[in-house]
Amino acid sequence: MLFKSKHVELKEQALYPFAQETQAGGLRCLIQNLTLSGFASGDKPRRTRTWKDKMLSSRQRNSSLLSHAFDALAKNGPTGKLESLSLEVTVSPNLQHRHQPTRAHDSFDWRHVWMAAVETFLTAVPSLAGSRIQIESLTIFNGPEQQRCSLPCDVLAKFDWDAPGLPKSLSSVRALSISLSNRVFKTDEFGDEDRRGVDPDEGHLHQDIPIAQDESNFTGLAKFLQLLPQLKSIDWHYFQLRGELQHLSLRSPERRHERLLQHIVGVETLPALTHCSLRGVYARETDLLAFIKRTGVAEVRLINVHLVSGTFRSIFDHCTSAAAPVTEVYFDNLTEPTPQSPQVRFFGRARSRLGYGEEGYYCRSLAQSGGDIKKHIRYHTPPLAPEDSPAMREWRAFQYREYGNGH
Repeated sequence: MLFKSKHVELKEQALYPFAQETQAGGLRCLIQNLTLSGFASGDKPRRTRTWKDKMLSSRQRNSSLLSHAFDALAKNGPTGKLESLSLEVTVSPNLQHRHQPTRAHDSFDWRHVWMAAVETFLTAVPSLAGSRIQIESLTIFNGPEQQRCSLPCDVLAKFDWDAPGLPKSLSSVRALSISLSNRVFKTDEFGDEDRRGVDPDEGHLHQDIPIAQDESNFTGLAKFLQLLPQLKSIDWHYFQLRGELQHLSLRSPERRHERLLQHIVGVETLPALTHCSLRGVYARETDLLAFIKRTGVAEVRLINVHLVSGTFRSIFDHCTSAAAPVTEVYFDNLTEPTPQSPQVRFFGRARSRLGYGEEGYYCRSLAQSGGDIKKHIRYHTPPLAPEDSPAMREWRAFQYREYGNGH
C-alpha cells in the first residue's frame, strides 16, 4: 500500500515535517517499512573542532526529531512496530564517478560515504532508545544499492548499547542484515585536522598496527547480537578497506579480521537462527564451526568466506551430519590458508559464475538441500593456473566492488 513504505532523508528539513505528520496520526502512521537515508555530498570535509561541534549538534537535533516520529508511530500505528527499518547512504551525482570509477580495481573516493554511514548510524539508532517503537527487521547499509558503503566495525564497539530504552526497541528484531568494514579512521569521530597523526598521508606503520589491532575494534557485533534474543536470520557482509591505515596491507595478519567472529562465539548465549549468510567474512575454523553449531542454524550460506586457520572439512561434515539441523547449504568462493592453492573447489556440477553455463568437476560453488543435504561433500584445493577472459574480468570487478580490494 502507498502509505506502508516511507523514505526519509536524515536532515532537519525532512525530519521535522515527518515528525509532525506522524504525531498528527492518520494515514501517515500506517508506515510499516521505513528507510532512513544519509547523504554523501562529495564536499571536502572540514575536520576541525568547530565542524565537529556543529555536526554533533545537528545529529542530536535530528535524532530527537526521529525519536518523536518513532514514538508517534508506536502510539498511533496499527501494531506499534515497524516491519522493517533500513539505513542507507545516497551518493551525490558529482561524487558517484569517484566512488564507483569505471575500472573497479582503481582507487576510489571512500571517505565521504563512510563518514555518511557513521553519521547515519549515530543519528538513527540512538533515536530508537528515546522511543517506544519496536523493529522486526533491521538493515544497516546492506541493501542492493549499497555497494562500497559499510559501517566501520569499531563504531559498533564504541556505541552505547545500554542506553535506556534501546534494548527494548531491539528485543523484537528477528532479521538483521548488516555490512561492516574494518576500522578505517585513525581517531574517533574522524579526528581533527590539527591533531597530529590524523592526516592519512602522514601515517606510519608503527602507528597503524596498534590502531588496527585495538581489541575494542572487534567487540561491537558481539554486543549488538546480545540485544537480539529473537533473532532468526542474519546476513553479515564484510568489506575490506585500507582507509586512513594506508601503511598496513589489507591482507596483513595485523588486521585481525577474524576477531569479530571470535568475540561472537565467546559470548555465553547466541540466538537460535534459522538462516545465516556470511559474505566476505574472515574466520578461524574452530570459531566458524562453533557459530554454526551453537546457533543451530538450518540454512547456511557461506560466500567469499576466508579461513585464517584450519580447513572447511569439519564445517562441511557437521552440516551434512545426521544430527545437525541443517536443511540447506550454499557455499561459494571459499578459501583456506594455503598460500599456493587457497581456493576451495568442489567435485560436482554447478552453474558457472563466469558465464560458461555449467562448471565441471572443479566448481567454485556447491548447493545442497532436500534429499541431498546429508550427502558427503568432497572438495580439494588444487593449484590453479591464472585465468583470463571477459567473464573472469567482470567477475573480478564484481569482487572488488562487493568486498574491497583485499579480494
